[in-house]
Amino acid sequence: MQRAQALAQQHRCDTCHNPDFSGKENVPRIANQREDYLARTLAEYKDNSRTGYDASMADVMAPVTPGQIADLAYFLARVR
Repeated sequence: MQRAQALAQQHRCDTCHNPDFSGKENVPRIANQREDYLARTLAEYKDNSRTGYDASMADVMAPVTPGQIADLAYFLARVR
């Protein structure tokens, strides 16, 4: 959990998704989503296969490793 929380801070997830990851305006809530959904979505942003969304997420996800994606998905799924 601490490792993923540090990753979320490092990549400034709270800038767009709010400090509690609740989302705002056209930015989705990522807190308390299903872990498998978060992992798949983050991986799709990373490999640029998720279409119809802001390309800035691909830039954010570029340096994130698959293991870090799993950590982030685990963490975000448990944020209440």
